[in-house]
Amino acid sequence: MLTTRWWLIVKKQEMTRVWNEDRMVPVTILAVPEQTILRHKTVEKDGYSAIVIGADKKRTGKYGKSVEFKVSEDDLASYPVWSVLNAEVLKDVATVRVVWISKWKWFQGWMKRHNFWWWPKTHGSKFHRALGSTGNRKPRRTLKGQKMAWHMGDETITLKSVPVISFEMINEQQVVILKWSVPWAYHTYLELLVTEK
Repeated sequence: MLTTRWWLIVKKQEMTRVWNEDRMVPVTILAVPEQTILRHKTVEKDGYSAIVIGADKKRTGKYGKSVEFKVSEDDLASYPVWSVLNAEVLKDVATVRVVWISKWKWFQGWMKRHNFWWWPKTHGSKFHRALGSTGNRKPRRTLKGQKMAWHMGDETITLKSVPVISFEMINEQQVVILKWSVPWAYHTYLELLVTEK
């Protein structure tokens, strides 16, 4: 039975390969900065219940990254304010969820956004990247859901059931080693969702 959910803010370090069960597997190394539960948000004051976690505290007292996670109001007591989180919550955890926001790519055409193919490039064709027809005779309008040019990226992406290889200390820094590749740039903050059984 699933009992408690924990969240960790991690920072992508690098991708490499390690030996695991007599096989060389691709992995992603994620640093786990020291993080603290800063406050609770309640339905009475904020309209919803959540916890706010701050990570990577600076000398000025500010945090490099702060994220809020929604929880039920009954579960707020399970997350005391000012409690410190670290990679210890990953003990005996086989898989985690990785959440991040995809890269914002501004306004993109239909070829890049939907991976459509070129029109003919020879024999006098002048419509190499044109979208073509998007409507019908009846009804005389463009139907909803047509694949067209629009904003691309800046969407929440979730990788489910990513295996945890190990967590250890490297250069006095806690790191989590996940199997396979985790997209996004180096030194980007990501979110790990850990569900204890």
